[in-house]
Amino acid sequence: MNKPTFNEWLEHWGDARLAEIIAGSQNCYRKMWDERSDCGRLRQFPAWELCLGTYWQEPVAQWHLRWQRCGGRLSEGRMIAAKWDSIWKKLSSTFYDGLGHPYPPYARSSCAYWSQIDQDEAVVAGAISESEFSAYLAQFPREPLKDSEDNLISRETLASIHRGLEEGIYRHGGPRPSATRAERVAHQRQRRAESFARAQAEYDERNRDRDEQNSVFRLLGQVEASLRNSQSVQDQRRWEWLSNALNTLTTTPDFEQYPNWRARAWLAFADLHSAASDPANELLSLEHALKLNDKLPVKRRIKKLREAT
Repeated sequence: MNKPTFNEWLEHWGDARLAEIIAGSQNCYRKMWDERSDCGRLRQFPAWELCLGTYWQEPVAQWHLRWQRCGGRLSEGRMIAAKWDSIWKKLSSTFYDGLGHPYPPYARSSCAYWSQIDQDEAVVAGAISESEFSAYLAQFPREPLKDSEDNLISRETLASIHRGLEEGIYRHGGPRPSATRAERVAHQRQRRAESFARAQAEYDERNRDRDEQNSVFRLLGQVEASLRNSQSVQDQRRWEWLSNALNTLTTTPDFEQYPNWRARAWLAFADLHSAASDPANELLSLEHALKLNDKLPVKRRIKKLREAT
């Protein structure tokens, strides 16, 4: 289903809800902005991607134009820039209702958000260059690594640890050891695509199961309405439809967690047998219904049928 426009969303949810979303987003992304110079995190995730439309639809083409006018370049059609790029301070000024912040949401009418981009993805996508990344990190002092006894850890030891980590990651489904940035990114994208496909398949399966279950609930309502509106079963096609429907409703696994609904199906079956002047099967159906729901007001009816037979 398509997302609404901003005005449609606002008309439905109102200003109070919008204020909550803006405040929550600002708290989240302000913290990310304040942490952008953390060397360890910057080394791992040196860039942000601007993504659109969490709550309502935003025009991608318009955003791309805004991005380029602020000096940004599209990376494979994506709005990715280094965390230290000046573009983040310019975006809010391009809106008539800009909020004046260097972090999302940039305007009252925007629900854009940030996604963290790791260094492999940022370099391969062309958002930052190897030299730019190295030059920016060079400004941060690097403390030498020491062991528990305060001795410097040699390069050979670090290289051995790194190889061990790479091999361990590879054994658990990661890229091969010594893979290039492009190979690591390709592997990561393939893993994401496979994960998305699995999630989509599971979602579709749940929807199919839900639709099937809902169709059974609707069928019971249709049968009950049919029997309520007309007790006659002289029409052969109507008799076949009611019989087939009730056979389905009394045996379907969709009612396993809903015994009261199955009881209603048996009660409808009893009404069908009553209309067909079949007291023996009417009694059996009522007994089935009562076993499933002992609060059904059918005990006198059962007693009467038993006495008659």
